[in-house]
Amino acid sequence: MKSYRLDPDKLKAQTRNTILMYGITLVVLLVLNYLRYRGQELNTTTVLLFGLIVVMFVVVGWNSIRQRKAIWDQYEIIVDETGIKQRQPKAADMFLPRAEITNTKESKYGLTLMVKDGQPVMGIPKLLRPADYEEIKEIVNGWLGESKPVVLDVNAIEEAMQTEVEPEDLSIEIPEDQQPPELPEA
Repeated sequence: MKSYRLDPDKLKAQTRNTILMYGITLVVLLVLNYLRYRGQELNTTTVLLFGLIVVMFVVVGWNSIRQRKAIWDQYEIIVDETGIKQRQPKAADMFLPRAEITNTKESKYGLTLMVKDGQPVMGIPKLLRPADYEEIKEIVNGWLGESKPVVLDVNAIEEAMQTEVEPEDLSIEIPEDQQPPELPEA
């Protein structure tokens, strides 16, 4: 059993991107509001509006960074010989038995594990350390490469073997005096 966590270096990049996103949006919004109110008398409503915009972006940005940190601290993937377990904050733990994995699909965000009918069930994010991501990918591809045991219903097989069908039971009886149907007259 081995446990994998998200790469702390990638948290720094995520934090930087979040700050840039909220910071640039805040600056653009403040410039647009400044241009809108330019030439007008500066009153308490205008100052209050600018203040609320700044406070809103700071609070929302701070909350976003805090949530990402919680995800980085609590996210975990556990791989053992029975399957893959995923733990993350504010979500139920998920376990995918290795026998149920039928396929994988790789995208720029990571590896998606598929089950019957090509249904995506679990994602392995590329936000893991690169070596850990590749290790999990190799393990899953190894599982897919192995032949899976076929489970048969032994009782159904025994019943089928005990039931013998006689050739007479398979014959179809056709009546000898069968006439074609009469056509209606026009």
